[in-house]
Amino acid sequence: MPDFRTMYESEFLYHFDLQERDVVVTIARCTPGEITGRGGKKSKKPLLYFQGKEKALALCKTNGRTIAALYGNKTEAWAGKRITLYSTTTTFGADTVGCIRIRPAVPSGKGKQAEGTVPDSPTHDASTGEVSPTPQEPTESGGQG
Repeated sequence: MPDFRTMYESEFLYHFDLQERDVVVTIARCTPGEITGRGGKKSKKPLLYFQGKEKALALCKTNGRTIAALYGNKTEAWAGKRITLYSTTTTFGADTVGCIRIRPAVPSGKGKQAEGTVPDSPTHDASTGEVSPTPQEPTESGGQG
């Protein structure tokens, strides 16, 4: 059964969209963007788009630094590069919240990851593909995306 939160329209990717799977995606582009957070607060963040997917990932500083460590600070160089998205938790203010984190993609045939199963719409069935459970790990402060 899908998480009810996946049934709402959103232009952005959230941790529950991953359905507790590691998902390998290929970066299409990274563009400047603006998101509206809690209480209507607007903030500027890089938006990461993936090949064959509609939803963007708003990059928090932690995820931006992770990709920069892998592929350099120039976002143009990120296009065509593969990464793994996974769901975990982080501290945001006084709350523990779900978030998406990034790690290097495992080369083909070297691990169990769902290739490109990030949902594009609330009706997408991401239940196919063999994957491993997502480990919990300590993370820096910073909320979703």
